[in-house]
Amino acid sequence: MRIRDCLRKAPVTVSPRAGMAEVASVMAEYGVGAVLVLDGDALVGIVTDRDLVVRGLAARQGPAALVEGVMTARPVTVQGNADMDEAVALFAKGGFRRLPVLEDDQLAGMLTVDDVLLGGVEFMRAVLAPVLSETRSGRQP
Repeated sequence: MRIRDCLRKAPVTVSPRAGMAEVASVMAEYGVGAVLVLDGDALVGIVTDRDLVVRGLAARQGPAALVEGVMTARPVTVQGNADMDEAVALFAKGGFRRLPVLEDDQLAGMLTVDDVLLGGVEFMRAVLAPVLSETRSGRQP
C-alpha cells in the first residue's frame, strides 16, 4: 500500500511567524494535535501541541512568541509514492507519531500512526472478508 493512499485529510499549516496562541487556535479549530510550518511553499517545520506546552509555556514563552521558536525544524519526511513499510520503519526509528508527506517537493499531507493503524485494519478487513463470508455460509475455505 502506498502512503498517499492512507492520507485522510488536507494538511493544516501555519507560518513560522505565527504566534503560539494563534497556532493553538488553529489546532483547536481543525481538531489536530500538530500542524506543519510552511514558509511560502517550503516545509520548514512541524509543531505539536506538546511542543507548545513543553518548549513554549513551560519555558515561560508568552502566547505571542513565534512558533518558529518551538517547532521541530527540518522534520523527517516521506514521499507519497513510498510503500507503507517505509513509513512504519521511520516511525519506529524516529520515535515520532506524525510524518509530513511530500509529492516531489510539494506538501501532500501528514501521515500519523493512527492512519497506519487504520490502513492496516482496512487491509485486514479486505483480506478476511472472503474467509468470513465462506465461514458464515457454512463453506470451508
